[in-house]
Amino acid sequence: MNVLLSAYACLPDSGSEPAYGWNWAMHLAERGINVTVLTRGEGRDQIEAYVRDRPKANVTFAFVTVPTGLFKPGTGMHYALWQWLAVRVARALHRNRRFHLVHHVTYTSVHVPTQLWRLRVPTVFGPVGGGQTAPSSMLSYFGSSRASEVRRTLLTKALRFSPLHRRWLGKMSAIYAANSDTLALVNKLGRSDASLEFDVGVSKEYLAQEPRAFTTKSSPVRLLWVARMLPRKALPLALDALAQVRHASTLTVVGNGLSQEQVQRMIAERGLSGRVHWSGRRLTFDEVRTAYMEHDALLFTSMRETCGVQLLEAMALGLPVITLDLHGARDMVPVDAGIKVPVSSPDEVVCNLARAVDRFALMSAAQKNAMSRAGWEFARVNTWTSHAARAEVLYEELVGPNCDDPPRTYPGITISADGQSSTEKAFT
Repeated sequence: MNVLLSAYACLPDSGSEPAYGWNWAMHLAERGINVTVLTRGEGRDQIEAYVRDRPKANVTFAFVTVPTGLFKPGTGMHYALWQWLAVRVARALHRNRRFHLVHHVTYTSVHVPTQLWRLRVPTVFGPVGGGQTAPSSMLSYFGSSRASEVRRTLLTKALRFSPLHRRWLGKMSAIYAANSDTLALVNKLGRSDASLEFDVGVSKEYLAQEPRAFTTKSSPVRLLWVARMLPRKALPLALDALAQVRHASTLTVVGNGLSQEQVQRMIAERGLSGRVHWSGRRLTFDEVRTAYMEHDALLFTSMRETCGVQLLEAMALGLPVITLDLHGARDMVPVDAGIKVPVSSPDEVVCNLARAVDRFALMSAAQKNAMSRAGWEFARVNTWTSHAARAEVLYEELVGPNCDDPPRTYPGITISADGQSSTEKAFT
């Protein structure tokens, strides 16, 4: 099967969205699928250097470069323009390779749907998120970014009335939504057949061999916070909660994005100088993995998150989770794998997060071990290998298990075995 993978963000040895694109490509290829990755030109040198040393016969890359410096790579406008330019490149590739299916995987945003359905082959969109919005009651934590967050919320809520989005989503053969908020939005745009599939994964090698084995009550409780220090990640909220925790506890902060002066000031203002540890730099992948294994619980305070790969990474290593009951965390963290704190007023959220830490501190080793196992078991079925396996099942439903199947019918178009269309008017 020949698959065109739309992965605007795709880089080896990376995190976040570039890692999502890369992992989709590599793990689909491991299943014997011929994958052509359509990605942005800025990563060309890094990708080509990597594949020179580690060639993979059934993975090739094609690059789309936005021919203007007006928009910074990675920004919304750059991504939107890339989407349209990608169609022309994809058509040229399709003439030579005859793709049986297109799968868009990054960016994982419902705001700018892929236009590659225009190739007139079955198109899978997602998993995509972006339908979630930050709670209005918590906007004070966004500081100077509050106005832009309000604008994003208004835009997201307006999407349900967009005829373009309704039309574009209607062209997709299948849609995966990465959280229930996005699923609800996609449903309102006319796709009641969309399904939930998380957009994050871990490798089988990353998984711990077994869950964590807590033996005694840890004193102090060692909390871990992992994220880039963006306003929506709400590091100040984690610090405010820690200041109200009654039991002996420490917090290790892993991430960057703010100056050392800013972070140290936030810590000192809350009287936490002896309880919060931060290296002042971005840690390597292996260092972050070690940090998960050296702590007792992950404290996750993001106020707008599609899923949160930190949650899955923590659970894969048997680390219990203390999180806000929001968005991807609400969907992804099993009820018995952590403590979820409802979002109300800022004061109540701070108080309830602190009480959650105190509650965790008082748990027996057996209770913590049960949490660890529940999260670990969940992560075992959400590896990149399992994502790719589920995707292959969907692909076969859409185009058949081999390329010799008879023509199949999709909304508005008939597809023959070689990927050519016998109807045109649905796409004019």
